[in-house]
Amino acid sequence: MKDILEFKSITAEVKDIDTKSRVITGYLSNFGNKDYDNDIIEKGAFKKSITERGGNIFFLNQHNWSQPHGKFAELEEDSKGLRFVSNPLPNTSYSNDALELYSSGIVKEHSIGFNTLKSDYDKKEQVRYIREVKLYEGSNVTLGANPETPFTGFKSMTLTQANDQVKSIVKLLKDGTLTDDTFAILEIALKQLQKQMYDLGKKSLDNNKEPLVDNTQKNNEPNQDQLISTLNNFKF
Repeated sequence: MKDILEFKSITAEVKDIDTKSRVITGYLSNFGNKDYDNDIIEKGAFKKSITERGGNIFFLNQHNWSQPHGKFAELEEDSKGLRFVSNPLPNTSYSNDALELYSSGIVKEHSIGFNTLKSDYDKKEQVRYIREVKLYEGSNVTLGANPETPFTGFKSMTLTQANDQVKSIVKLLKDGTLTDDTFAILEIALKQLQKQMYDLGKKSLDNNKEPLVDNTQKNNEPNQDQLISTLNNFKF
């Protein structure tokens, strides 16, 4: 679905780990290879996004918007894929753990969070060619992690709680007094909420199981359609 956040993960693309300077070098995405979703990202897909919003693309820990490692010192396309050099990772528990996991070889994957803007689908090959994306973040991800479920905390929320969180984020974004970095982080948070809400709604419809809220829901509580509408209609 257009405008819904997507995730792509690649393996063994850590090129250098400088534990002294706390800088990581590697690739966030490869060009030309078909992934498990039968998608192929083409060279040039990130060019516009890097040019227009390069300063608002974050390096996250495990797709967790509340655990940013910071931004990228370098982010560019080369003949292989989307190459990055991180800024020095901050002295936080999660960044320190990430460095240890990198050094021990446990972390061998990187993943990106993005919206697909331009793509073509080859029915004969059953392959989607992704030609342009809006890139929000790149993450280190633990080997074996499921890139499709980065925001695990949202699954335990009621719709009322989710709606309250969405309203709070939207209010902050519209306030206009945030720093650029905070704005970018909350934008990622809102996109993740949007995707999770969409996935939960789709799963509920596909399985024809119980609704996402119980039968004690009050009439003035938001329903799933209202929350999805709020998320989909908010424009950055």
